[in-house]
Amino acid sequence: MSRSNHRRADPEVVKAKRMRTASHMGKMFALIALIGATLFGGWWLNGAMTVAKWQIEGDAGLKLAIAEQLEAMPKRDFINTRPDALGEIWMQRLPDMDSVQISRVLPDALHIRAVARVPAALWQDEKSQLQLFDDKGNAYRMLQRGESPDLPLLRVAREQLPQAHALLQLLHRQEMINISALSEIRAANRYWQIYFSKGVAWKIPFGQEQEAMTQLSSLLKQPRWSNRNWRVDARLQTRWFIRPAKYGGVI
Repeated sequence: MSRSNHRRADPEVVKAKRMRTASHMGKMFALIALIGATLFGGWWLNGAMTVAKWQIEGDAGLKLAIAEQLEAMPKRDFINTRPDALGEIWMQRLPDMDSVQISRVLPDALHIRAVARVPAALWQDEKSQLQLFDDKGNAYRMLQRGESPDLPLLRVAREQLPQAHALLQLLHRQEMINISALSEIRAANRYWQIYFSKGVAWKIPFGQEQEAMTQLSSLLKQPRWSNRNWRVDARLQTRWFIRPAKYGGVI
């Protein structure tokens, strides 16, 4: 067979193939250019939105602590100052903070609103170390040297903290005695020992706190009992022991 008998490629087919190849190459280069432009734009935007200033609302101690956290950051670009990330980090590092709301103010500012925990008591833990105990029932940090808050003391086991918190809430709602007079709560084997100032003390059995408080409130409103301070032993439902309170005395 002679060479002239070989089928010659159709020029139109060759041209179409070349055009398809060129189209594919063009799309590939366009995609690469788009990715590059996106990466460059993201890099530029990340730097352009670096946080340079902030406004903090909240407790003075928290404001100072948050400002120190921001100033200590090696980078305050957009990625490292995302509100959700900052909030998570600060909640771990600042135990005195109960909650925080962070919003970005374009282009380079943050607005921060921090809420401090409200300490309700001191808890003496298993190692006899004192920890702050908040109004939501959380022991959240060790008492630091130089701190001397005027708070009642909880001498209870760790597993009894939820019950102690419920008792504290109940004591805050009662009207028999000013809650500021509360000095200490102890957990005995089957009952609470509650100490107030001026020698006032109550013994209330576990699981009967609400009932005992209601009965005690009714009792102490009666004229016979309303004008003095008392030590009340309410461990027996059928018989209570009530004695005049003495300064520094216990039941």
